[in-house]
Amino acid sequence: MTMKIKKGLKIYTQDFWYDLTAGGYLKPEKICADKQDAKRVNDALAVLCDFKSSCENQIDGFIQ
Repeated sequence: MTMKIKKGLKIYTQDFWYDLTAGGYLKPEKICADKQDAKRVNDALAVLCDFKSSCENQIDGFIQ
């Protein structure tokens, strides 16, 4: 499923994951033309961040 992106945006990234999560530079609600798409992205990010946190907390030496 292709998401609709707002036209005319001037956004650049060298680290997509960081800018989408910890960096906060890429904001789905400012990029996605459809509010439901932005919600889907944010919901998916929440799941992935929970997964990452669970691995970090429960697997010794997970992040090296």
